[in-house]
Amino acid sequence: MAFTDLKIDIRYRSNHHQIARDFYIPVLGCCKMYKRATGYFSTSALVALSHGLAEMAKNCGHIRIICSPSLSKEDIKAINLGYKTREEIINRVLSESLTDPVSEFEEERLNMIANLIAKGMLDFRIAFMENDTGLNVYHEKIALFEDFDGNKIGYAGSMNESENGIDENFESFYTFCSWKDPEGRIPTIEHDFDEMWENRTDKIQVIPFPKLIIEKLMTYHKHETDYSIDRREFRIDDYIKPKPKFSLPDFVHLREYQKDAINKWEVQGWKGIYNMATGAGKTFTALGAMVRLAEKKDDYLAVFIICPYIHLVSQWEEDVVDWGFTPIIAHSKSPDRNWEQTLRKAFQRFRKENRPFICITTLDTFKDEKIQQYITRFTPDQNVLLIADEAHNLGAAQISALLPYNISNRIALSATIKRHMDAEGTQAIYDYFGDECINYDLERAIDEGTLVHYDYHPVIVTLQTDELNSYIADTNKMKKCLISENGKLKLSSIGQQLAFKRMRTLAGARDKIPVTLDLVSKHADETGILVYCGAAVTENEETAEEGRQIDLMTDALRQKFHMSVQRFTAEESLEERQNIKMYYITGQYQAITAIKCLDEGVNIPGIRTAFIMSSSRNPKEFIQRRGRLLRKCEGKTKSVIYDLITLPRDLTSIHDGDFESDKTIIIGELARIKEFGRLADNKYEAEKMMSDIMLAYGVYFDIDEAVKEAEENYE
Repeated sequence: MAFTDLKIDIRYRSNHHQIARDFYIPVLGCCKMYKRATGYFSTSALVALSHGLAEMAKNCGHIRIICSPSLSKEDIKAINLGYKTREEIINRVLSESLTDPVSEFEEERLNMIANLIAKGMLDFRIAFMENDTGLNVYHEKIALFEDFDGNKIGYAGSMNESENGIDENFESFYTFCSWKDPEGRIPTIEHDFDEMWENRTDKIQVIPFPKLIIEKLMTYHKHETDYSIDRREFRIDDYIKPKPKFSLPDFVHLREYQKDAINKWEVQGWKGIYNMATGAGKTFTALGAMVRLAEKKDDYLAVFIICPYIHLVSQWEEDVVDWGFTPIIAHSKSPDRNWEQTLRKAFQRFRKENRPFICITTLDTFKDEKIQQYITRFTPDQNVLLIADEAHNLGAAQISALLPYNISNRIALSATIKRHMDAEGTQAIYDYFGDECINYDLERAIDEGTLVHYDYHPVIVTLQTDELNSYIADTNKMKKCLISENGKLKLSSIGQQLAFKRMRTLAGARDKIPVTLDLVSKHADETGILVYCGAAVTENEETAEEGRQIDLMTDALRQKFHMSVQRFTAEESLEERQNIKMYYITGQYQAITAIKCLDEGVNIPGIRTAFIMSSSRNPKEFIQRRGRLLRKCEGKTKSVIYDLITLPRDLTSIHDGDFESDKTIIIGELARIKEFGRLADNKYEAEKMMSDIMLAYGVYFDIDEAVKEAEENYE
């Protein structure tokens, strides 16, 4: 067994744990090397030190202990005045610290210590201050544990290696695990210990243990080690059952609707779709379902979590680690450069030893042979779970063909499971994952307080003259590129290129930047601002130079309002993104300018005011954007959303025939205004704008019916 098979808590504290039983015994049972720097040496310390060593002794592990004699002021004075040597004092103090055992368990444990010393498995060294005063003492408490796979655990805390320290005092310490945080505290703890062991630490002298005390310890050597002592003394067979690998963390309290979704998933034979508003807790609901299935399978479970993007893998990793599991991260930029070998070993151990594992991967990597070679070898009766995040992506034809029907347990997560204008792809998702276990929409999430309320302000932006002329020219050319196929109208390849060009004209409308800056000016002293840009290239009105919309906006916010602003795009590394979010949450960044982050599932806590410059006619995208803007956080009671509605022409300049040219654009923008406005606290503002647009074009129609008709008639 390795450390990674154990459930290691972040903190151990006397009011929640029996330290020896909950930490030492399981950890030392897997241990190859144990290094401990502690406080005072005594018989009780030796007895406590032996907790967990029985299994380690069987495995021929090695222990290094640095401890300190408890010298009195009189001892220090005698040394300083030359009455006695330090060696004499230390020998006497250590000798007096050893007392005869008073119980069978103490006798057996001292015998174990003597056996370990005799076999060369246990080594002591003494540490003391160079300028002992009797008041300043070596009192550090650190430890390092290493298993046979090279995994390491370190801790630092208040605990002494003494009976009081481990069992009676109120003590606590924090743990650090190499497989969770390879660049964290572990190297520092090990370096500090090794420096002391070799007597290279300033202010401290570390010397070999006196032979006299070793000889006295050897008097406790009575017989062979009793390897059952830990189990007998702590009655492990009676009171300790192995902690489940999969369990609900103490800090997680699932809401009733989440529990209902999990119950229905179980009733449906461990298949189903969680159609839940963004911010309503899809991830925790899925992890809760994973725990439920693992309970039924006695922890014999392999889990694959598929995400569309690398940064979503990182978000899932954080949550899975918080739930007590160390996942395999499988993608091209994985921090584990040997993830393929790690997955292979996990697959083999799962099949041979029933050892569970979790693998989090991207959709692209999941499709690759590197993972498919294992996916295809599972049988339907094996305990394998597939969780698909943003599962609407799996409806694409080239992906749905690879869905593994040999994996019987399935969960699909999405806020918008229905694919835009793709009924066939949507049906493929339902065919594979089964029925919905929950449909927790945005309206319910707001009503029940899962998400915050919001105000919605649609703001019209129109094209300038040259932009409008380009738009009209492309529209006229597109009309000639319509072809009929399978009863639906579609654009030819040339027509599609023209459509993209027309959309780029709308996306990069020059007036978007000055209009947005005017809106931001009312909030320039606030924090929690998001400016959501498109990937468009636009022109700087002042310099006439072209640049990316996000770059021009970032520079303008800094120069005009002296705001602390940071970009948040795919170009920033994962570490940079995490730092940006941290500084944003604390208010050190007033605003972030972003591309795509609201569509890709990124959780940016603390957004209070959003300016959406990047329009979308895809309901999947704008519904998800809104949900992420409504996430709750400390001190946030409401969100404010400014949405730039991009129209080809000013509403006062509409002529006959313009509606037919602008129809697809107008329907798409109206659909978004309606969807955003219907749940807003100020929905009258959206209703007025929809009315104004229709009145200007001289038309009136049911927006939902118009969208439905477009989906039916056009591909």
